[in-house]
Amino acid sequence: MKKLIFVLPFIFTTIFLNAQTTLEEIIGDMKLPHEGIPNGVPASYNWQAKPRPGAVEPPSGWTAAIAWGQVYEWAGGNNATNTRIQIKDLALYYLSKKDNKWHLLQSNIRVSGANYREDFAGDVNKPADIRVESDGSISTTCGGGYNFHFWPSSGRSKFPANEVAGCFVTVKARLIVGDKTKPDDRDKAKYLMSVGGDWWQSLTAPWDNFKTNADMGIGRFRFITNEWKSFNMYSVPADTIRNNPPPFTALTTGINDLKETGKIDLKILPENNLFNIQFSLAKNDNIQLSLFDLTGRMIETIFHSNANKGLNNLFMNKPQVPGIYIVKLYAENQSVSGKIYVR
Repeated sequence: MKKLIFVLPFIFTTIFLNAQTTLEEIIGDMKLPHEGIPNGVPASYNWQAKPRPGAVEPPSGWTAAIAWGQVYEWAGGNNATNTRIQIKDLALYYLSKKDNKWHLLQSNIRVSGANYREDFAGDVNKPADIRVESDGSISTTCGGGYNFHFWPSSGRSKFPANEVAGCFVTVKARLIVGDKTKPDDRDKAKYLMSVGGDWWQSLTAPWDNFKTNADMGIGRFRFITNEWKSFNMYSVPADTIRNNPPPFTALTTGINDLKETGKIDLKILPENNLFNIQFSLAKNDNIQLSLFDLTGRMIETIFHSNANKGLNNLFMNKPQVPGIYIVKLYAENQSVSGKIYVR
């Protein structure tokens, strides 16, 4: 969904939690040993058995970043033949030196990727078996000496130079049945996932043997299960995460759980192939406008930037898929939502 206005970075401080993801679990994703050893990764690699910290913040003047993840078979064996790995909601946040708050930089339901040699030697890779699922996410497979390495379909994202103090990367994954006409063998599946990220000199800088990019770190490998689970990586100290938690969305939140915490005037008016979103603020504020489906899954951030006191207008293209959607507006300590209908 293309935006019809230019936007600047937004401060996003709302946190959705649920019982399946806790702050201590996130902290453990950079502190604890891997749950299992990824197949084909040499013991000489410093991320083979435990998370590897990287560059806490980007070098001076650098302005781009990208999140990524990787799926491996377990070194102890994987006997599943009809199991796929479903992946969604890869997101990257940065911590601002200016206001000490977390800003959303990337958020993608669908990821891109390929099967790479498990040791990444020679950057050898081949196209992956990618299947688009009903919710817009993808599922895939890996094995036979190849992992699945993935990244946002949108590529790198830009951040303000000399303002970034660290990052937080998160993604969700679960196991699903490959062919529903065949036996479910997910109980035999042994797949591991971790996430990481790279700082980049700019949006267009070519790779130059780590002169134009720097590794943020590699998170803990944990087993993927039948239930949605988040996998995380952060470059700041653990105490920073504990005292100033980054935003992370709930794994199973429904739209009824997205509680409104204040009053903001919001109107959504259809205009040909657009929606005119009108809202009124009592003061200048940082806002985020996001689009959800009826299950509460965030589809896209439509706008995140500063907005002025009084009446504001934003325009967005209609979603391509017919259905009912929720438009939710967040301002400081407030939120309000409205429905849109797409035929």
